[in-house]
Amino acid sequence: MKIVFLFSVVASCLCLSTSLSVDTYLTSRDKDQLKSVLLTGLESENLSDVFYAVSGLQQLNQQIPGVQAVCDKIVKLVGKSKSLDSVYFSTSAWKAIAICSGKLVVDESVQDVYTMLEKKDIRDVHMSDLYFGVSILSNLNLKPKDITKLINIIKRKMKPDDTITDFGYSIHLLASLGPEGRFAFNRLSDAIMQVDQVDRKFLQFEGGLSVTALVLTGVYKFCDAVQCNSSFPIQNDQALMFSNYLLSRKSVQTPKGAYFLLSALKTLSNNKYHLPIAATLVKPMGDLDDTQKILSVRFTNLLGEPLPTSLSVGVESAMLNNKVVMSKNKFKSTADKTVYELDFNEPDLFIGIYSIVISATPLEKVKIPLLGNTAIPLEVKVSASSVNIVDFKVGTTDNDQQTGPSLQSLKYGEKLPTQLKADHMQRIIVRFAIKDYQVKKHVQVHQAFVRFTNIKTGSQSVFVTELDSQNNYKLDMDLGVKSVSFKHASGLYSMDLIIGDSLLKKPIVWYFSDIKLKFSEVEPDASEPFADFYKPKKLISHTFREPESRPPHIVSLIFTVLSLAPLLVLFVLWARLGVNIKNFPFNLSAIGFHSALAGIFILFGMFWVYLDMFITLKYLFLLGISTFLFGNRLLSYIARRRNK
Repeated sequence: MKIVFLFSVVASCLCLSTSLSVDTYLTSRDKDQLKSVLLTGLESENLSDVFYAVSGLQQLNQQIPGVQAVCDKIVKLVGKSKSLDSVYFSTSAWKAIAICSGKLVVDESVQDVYTMLEKKDIRDVHMSDLYFGVSILSNLNLKPKDITKLINIIKRKMKPDDTITDFGYSIHLLASLGPEGRFAFNRLSDAIMQVDQVDRKFLQFEGGLSVTALVLTGVYKFCDAVQCNSSFPIQNDQALMFSNYLLSRKSVQTPKGAYFLLSALKTLSNNKYHLPIAATLVKPMGDLDDTQKILSVRFTNLLGEPLPTSLSVGVESAMLNNKVVMSKNKFKSTADKTVYELDFNEPDLFIGIYSIVISATPLEKVKIPLLGNTAIPLEVKVSASSVNIVDFKVGTTDNDQQTGPSLQSLKYGEKLPTQLKADHMQRIIVRFAIKDYQVKKHVQVHQAFVRFTNIKTGSQSVFVTELDSQNNYKLDMDLGVKSVSFKHASGLYSMDLIIGDSLLKKPIVWYFSDIKLKFSEVEPDASEPFADFYKPKKLISHTFREPESRPPHIVSLIFTVLSLAPLLVLFVLWARLGVNIKNFPFNLSAIGFHSALAGIFILFGMFWVYLDMFITLKYLFLLGISTFLFGNRLLSYIARRRNK
């Protein structure tokens, strides 16, 4: 019997640990932020943004400012673009507004839609084109001429390797055709298998928010049209993970994102298959303390609206430091139908962070099952409004320990009437304990410091106290060893005890004594005042190294003349010996070779003057090829002429 009981407990714990829940919803602040995003879409010159803004504001139950101006903008923009998507967005927005005066001229586009639906070759027709086209007809209260032919086109276009976006368009299109689209029911589970799971909490399709919302709303509309009933393809856990993903994107910054977010959340909150609920703490982490222990939890749908039934809310378990401290406690209903409260004031409860698991069951019979209402995990923090510092003692003692420490006791909030004195041969000792005011138990805090502040300069030195095995805090500081932290600055210091913790409402800063410190005589110069330490420093101006002096102009001129001297000698020798150009062959190879060779010498001169190495190598490569080809032909010509 014990084994069976143990197994049931373990199984229930595993079930609770793996249960899914939704811990946020679309708050009033979120809706205001989405409204501001949607209003920017009304000012856009893009028809899609105008449609998303109009439809999104209607889903928020908000009026559209300047309705007729928006209608006039739609007429103007649709006249500039006759593409199917532009006409779809314009007619959809026109239909959503419903009170526009004037006429939307889209007759030509309507004929294009009918022509597309009559095509025999549909290879260039995309699923999005079919969706936009049929939606245009629906917006204008028109219908396809042949529904059977349209269904055959959809069947031919739907393929197992379709993208998830195409599937979303096709499922919306089939939903508009009613029960005749049931042939695609088996495709739903295949498409949902393409979903990506993140952290075992979120589900999304590739493509992000818009694609996820497109497919999700399409599945619900399709099942409404073909009567899926008990064979609804989205499982309860999947619906909760989709909800978590959508709510994680509630800070979208585009009209398109806001529209798809609202559309998907509204679909999840208003359908006949299930109702995901959000269980949230009214205040962050409960915001409880040792004087106020009423825990408030809000239960709503994803849009923050009240649930269709009252709930019975109870605590399954509450754990602190891996110990169960509460179970089977019941929440009470309040005047706010969405809020339930729990008295957290049991005597065994102590400050800390509690891991609580609660469940909520409907009090009335509901047609639509609730999701996420069992094994809801919550983290609740019970803080201390204040703590008591007890057994506080402070004093000094010699390093040689020949005399015992001279410690003075002090009550929390008081200050020693006389100054303490210490030199570099002594130790400073501070001892104290921290207890909770309510249950008088020892409390461990994250931060417990003693701060020394130089009265004259304002410089500060902070030292951490250590916790011993008796849960008492102690600072035992050798002043000679720590003199570097004080910069060897003797003088009068104030002593403050600083205590801080995430479980304390406010940190404690207690000025409890003054102390006169004296360090060794081999002190460095006085340090700069504390206030001057944070003042702007002097600007560092970088000085580049001065360039080396150039040689005199006459030296450069002599070097140039000496460099050109061999060329001058060549011309002189040619003048004395005579230049024989009779045998120079005036053909393309000879002229090309000598021209290319001269070009190389000119390129070297340009490289010396202003060209860089990379540009020179590029031109040298071209001239080198020309020189090689012309030179080869010239040598061949000379060899043939000698053989004759």
